[in-house]
Amino acid sequence: MPVSAAVRLENLTDTVDAGVTSAPSRRGEMETFSFEKFHRYYDAEPDRKWQVEVLNRLVKLVSLPADWDGYGAREIRRDAAMFALELLQHTMRSRTPVPQVVPSSDGGVQLEWHEKSIDLELHIAAPYDCEIWFHDGRDNILLSKEISTDFSVFSSALERLTRR
Repeated sequence: MPVSAAVRLENLTDTVDAGVTSAPSRRGEMETFSFEKFHRYYDAEPDRKWQVEVLNRLVKLVSLPADWDGYGAREIRRDAAMFALELLQHTMRSRTPVPQVVPSSDGGVQLEWHEKSIDLELHIAAPYDCEIWFHDGRDNILLSKEISTDFSVFSSALERLTRR
């Protein structure tokens, strides 16, 4: 940017606060601004668009009739669907990919992520009756575990996926 154009930016203090641009200091030098505000929002609460997508999918799943798969599958449990939504509410971050939400024949819900060399599946048969399956292809980690009260292993797996 030419110096004359930079000098015209002196009065743009509002954009400086947002970390959008840089402006000359009182001595006429260009200042470098940090992006602290950007990072604060980038890693903040989750973007709520995932909620709409997941909720729409869950509504469709709980509307499935018994024998929806032609092999005697049970109706999807509403409490399992609500538990899935509540669990995601507590674990999703702004950069966490949206899971695939699929029905299971026992009436449960399965949340799945298959990306970034990570396979993560959480089968929710009922509230607090879950099974996690996790595979990290990069670090050669494999985990299969039933979980009912301590969901920290799920949170850690989802955090690993989010950070990657």
